[in-house]
Amino acid sequence: MKYYLIKNKLTNETNYSARILTERTINQDELIDKMLSKRNLVSKTDIVAVLNSYYEEIIESIEEGDNINLPLLNIGYSISGVFDTEEDGFNPETHKLHVNLNSGKLINEIKDDIPLQKVTAPITNTVINNLTVTTNTTLSANGLFELNGLRLKVAGDLPEVGLYFVAEDGTETKVSYLAQNSYKKIIGQVPALATGNYHVRVKTQVTGNSERFLKDIMVGDSTFSLTVA
Repeated sequence: MKYYLIKNKLTNETNYSARILTERTINQDELIDKMLSKRNLVSKTDIVAVLNSYYEEIIESIEEGDNINLPLLNIGYSISGVFDTEEDGFNPETHKLHVNLNSGKLINEIKDDIPLQKVTAPITNTVINNLTVTTNTTLSANGLFELNGLRLKVAGDLPEVGLYFVAEDGTETKVSYLAQNSYKKIIGQVPALATGNYHVRVKTQVTGNSERFLKDIMVGDSTFSLTVA
């Protein structure tokens, strides 16, 4: 199991907290396939049928308010919210029922022995390393440029998403043509720019999952500037 450290923003002191790096998620079908690869005693259909029946009994027990102790987890309940008088009843608008899950015997027996490996924290923000001109020798309108970095890809469903050249007064000029748009490299066409100094800005909603976008725009600015003569 891999973990990394991030700055702890909950205190005024300089210290760090740990986060587990989850590299994959296993669903029920994949678990069943792993079972069948090791011991092919019953069919997948039979396993699914037994599991569904098992789940039905658990749900029925929860609906009846039974505590449930299983090898993997234990299930109990609590209610949050304030009752003004002893005669008050449960009100869904002010009270909430919680189904609490705690690790069971099998997990408790192994969790202290799980080997942990410290790794470098994954990059979650856009990092712009450099920009090179691929046509002519200077940054000029209609010329091609190559941008290199990490998590560069311009993607999302908000209109602000895009690659921009930002002037010293904050004016943004959006790049309208991208020949290549990937996580580590973008090749695009320089828009019409007035003379002056610019830095590059990427606005994206990209995540590690190509089918899912961030809710908000992630903005990354270059630490270097470019001059248009």
